[in-house]
Amino acid sequence: MANVLVTGATGFIGTQLVRQLTQRGDQVTCLVRSSSDLRPLQPLNPRFIVGDFSDPRSLENAVCDCEIVFNLAGTTKALRKPDFEQANVLGPKHLAACCAALDAPPTFVHVSSLAAAGPCSGSTPRTEADPPAPVSDYGKSKLGGESAVREFAESLPISIVRPPIVLGPGDRDGFEMFNGIAKWNLHLVPSFADHVFSVVHVDDLCHALMNVAVRGKRLCGDAGCHQGIYFAAADETPTYAELGRLIGRSLGKKHVYIVRGPSAAIWVIAAVNELVSRLRGRPHILSIDKAREATAGSWACNADRLRRETGFRPAKTLQERIDDTTRWYIDNGWIKPRSAPDKVTPKGHVD
Repeated sequence: MANVLVTGATGFIGTQLVRQLTQRGDQVTCLVRSSSDLRPLQPLNPRFIVGDFSDPRSLENAVCDCEIVFNLAGTTKALRKPDFEQANVLGPKHLAACCAALDAPPTFVHVSSLAAAGPCSGSTPRTEADPPAPVSDYGKSKLGGESAVREFAESLPISIVRPPIVLGPGDRDGFEMFNGIAKWNLHLVPSFADHVFSVVHVDDLCHALMNVAVRGKRLCGDAGCHQGIYFAAADETPTYAELGRLIGRSLGKKHVYIVRGPSAAIWVIAAVNELVSRLRGRPHILSIDKAREATAGSWACNADRLRRETGFRPAKTLQERIDDTTRWYIDNGWIKPRSAPDKVTPKGHVD
């Protein structure tokens, strides 16, 4: 049992991590905003501290007496580049500084992203030793966050975990992919090429984070050192089309229509979304910045280091994890149960 702080606890991954930590018997503190919806966390009975990364006193109260800090706070979409910098670079830096100033600094597990490393070359999955090459403002900000916390590596035991696509219960972004297949038997692939992707289920990611906290190696101060950095992913690396077929299988679909389109179409849709987002003052998940990632090729990573150094293993196959996710969407009313075969015959290029 340990005293643990989780930032970003009200998010999709954070909620699942708090659940697993409390089930393990840890004493969990969550740093939350005054506007945060705490209802999903309240049944788990963690301690709440209201504050944010711009409030040093709230950070000091949050990290006091903690043995492990999981930093999940950040943003995946923003209207302006400075918003990424504030959330993904300056925030982690302030938190790491507070932890490093303690007489007994906690183990600091910082959740970054595969976007910080960038797409892989061809279909060869990235390893932690590959030089980072992010293609989006989001990815650059996550890499900047890694550099910011590394500044404290000499006085604070730090590990970094870079997850790829994360699926699982409560995921609203990934739900759109499931919902399109459930309603119309359609899976849109933004390329005529078969790019490969790494995926991780949120439960497996949480187990990985907990393993890294206990058995992972820690960063060194040298910017070129990749010790203490881990990719967390399922064993399988499907193409995006194959991912759609796996989801279709979990929904009981005999066939999923794979609709391929040129990358230019993604840019057009993203440009329209960007305009609407700026008018509404709310960022869209498919923005111009996300189009940079969507059209960059394959996004696969090798999680051998995580397995070798921490003993991590995915608890189930990717198909089983997708089945679990579909079941949650149905049980919670996000997707209607399948009642009859879909006879939609779409137009356009399909395979």
